[in-house]
Amino acid sequence: MKVDMVMPQMGESIAEATISKWLKQVGDTVEKDQIILEISTDKVDSEIPAPASGIISELLFQQGDVVPVKTKIATIDTAANASVGAAAPASKPADAPKSAPVAQAAAPAASPSPQQAGTANGAPANGSAASHASSGSRFYSPLVMSLAQKHGISMSVLESLPGSGEGGRLNKQDVLSYVDRQGSGASASPAPTSAPAARPASSGAAPAAKPSSGGIPSLDWGADGTKVVPMDTMRQAIADHMVRSKQTSPHVYSIQEIDMTAVSKWRKAKQDEFVKAEGFKLSFTPFFLEAAMKGLLKFPYINSSLDGKKIILKKNINLGCAVAIGDAEKGFGLIVPVIKRSEEKNLVGIARSLNELALKARSKKLLPDDVAGGTFTITNPGVFGTLIGTPIINQPQVAILCLGAIVKRPVVIDDMIAIREMCYLTLSYDHRIVDGALGGSFLAYLRDYLEGWDPNRPLY
Repeated sequence: MKVDMVMPQMGESIAEATISKWLKQVGDTVEKDQIILEISTDKVDSEIPAPASGIISELLFQQGDVVPVKTKIATIDTAANASVGAAAPASKPADAPKSAPVAQAAAPAASPSPQQAGTANGAPANGSAASHASSGSRFYSPLVMSLAQKHGISMSVLESLPGSGEGGRLNKQDVLSYVDRQGSGASASPAPTSAPAARPASSGAAPAAKPSSGGIPSLDWGADGTKVVPMDTMRQAIADHMVRSKQTSPHVYSIQEIDMTAVSKWRKAKQDEFVKAEGFKLSFTPFFLEAAMKGLLKFPYINSSLDGKKIILKKNINLGCAVAIGDAEKGFGLIVPVIKRSEEKNLVGIARSLNELALKARSKKLLPDDVAGGTFTITNPGVFGTLIGTPIINQPQVAILCLGAIVKRPVVIDDMIAIREMCYLTLSYDHRIVDGALGGSFLAYLRDYLEGWDPNRPLY
């Protein structure tokens, strides 16, 4: 029997999606719920599982194609899977491990991608056969196996890595994160003692793909000293959205300086209690989110949108918080998950929501609803050391708040010089609705709220 796979609809407003990458090809064996492709929309990136077990007999679209939702994109032959499954045990499980790679390499037609990926990692036949599942029940995609081969990661190490995919599945980002943390000094050979001699330059913590001189990514430059890199779907969506925003809203910028010393001392005093209760650290961002929420309650015209000549005020304060995803070498992407009804949450509740959404964003688990309905956005380039930014408004909102880095500086207080933890906040706003008086008043409220932080405020 043949099962049709269609492009899923990732939300009511999503009409099409772009195929970012096929993880399987025609002739490859797949299992039900195994991730076989990655797609991108203007809202989220998602990994799509197979609807049934079998062999892929047809792929109707290529990587980069934009496909309407509910359109057939592939066919899976479930009958073919049965015959392959019956034939699989006929391999040589009793052979010595040394002969397994040779036997597999000699017969690539049986299942080329999985077996080649497994043997390249130096695993014995009973550890790398069966559609690149490991010796246990954990499945590894061809992409993961390819990355493991490239960076010399053994099967035993793969099995020890925590997975952030569906059901604990190990995905590409999990492997790359491990490479970033540990480095990939070992060669493809399973013998660890050969690693220093084989790749002495990559024995440090940095990935082998990154050169040691200056941290400049290794690229295949053209003869003219340039390289053309096509925009991915996310970067195209960001570009279109930003250009449209600048064409729509007359942008004005106001900047306020805030003394964060009181907040910093309180945060430091409460950090251990927070980590013990919540399991993650309390960053500065939730403080700004709470202050912004309080400010928007006081100044509702900043929590609005414009429809022709009508101003639409929003009852709920849905705070968008920009999250950078990817890495500098490949170009950061940006997505803005939304904390819905933030006015109903306290500081701890906002911190929980922010942490959950950030983790989902970086592991590609965001749902369309997670990024929809924002009424005001906060972006935080300060985490990269930026002092002042002038961000572009996230349409159809009318303002966005930019957080600069918190740095210690000498300031004058009561005619005396003191060392304080200072931060610049920038409000970008649509001058059709928000003027300088309103924008400045909003920033002044944030300053007073944060500088007047109660040192005796309980955490819970």
